[in-house]
Amino acid sequence: MVALAVALFCSNVACGGGTAGRDAGRDVPAATDPRAAICAAFEAGTAIVDYDVVQTIFNQNCVICHSPGNDLNLQPGASWPGLVNQPAPSAEACGGTLVVPGSPSASYLYQKLTNPSPCTGSQMPRTDLFPDPLPACVTALIAAWIAEGAVGPATDGGADR
Repeated sequence: MVALAVALFCSNVACGGGTAGRDAGRDVPAATDPRAAICAAFEAGTAIVDYDVVQTIFNQNCVICHSPGNDLNLQPGASWPGLVNQPAPSAEACGGTLVVPGSPSASYLYQKLTNPSPCTGSQMPRTDLFPDPLPACVTALIAAWIAEGAVGPATDGGADR
């Protein structure tokens, strides 16, 4: 049931209908954000964040905009090879490398998710008008995956780096 609620909420967040415009200027606790539901399994801090978790975050928050035909495809099967050690899209003038295994701070993906004023464009994800930042625990999962080496999906044995 929680997964259904998260999916329904997320379908309204990216590319329109998020909470940023409605909640601007109000103190809305992040704990009420259904996108944080994915964090529950990692609160103990002992689990390793594998790529399935990262892909789930993309599926729930990003693929509605970042799909085939766009400058960054975050769909399953395309996201990992399109991110790890890949340059940022040319539209991102100061982009650098999307994911630098072992270094969240050097990874442009992480910057776009956590910096309210990235060097180009807007913080992601966004609605039609405003950024709608992910809860801190969600971006912490992505940071942990990058810091742990940005290991690939299990379908390729996770051996690619």
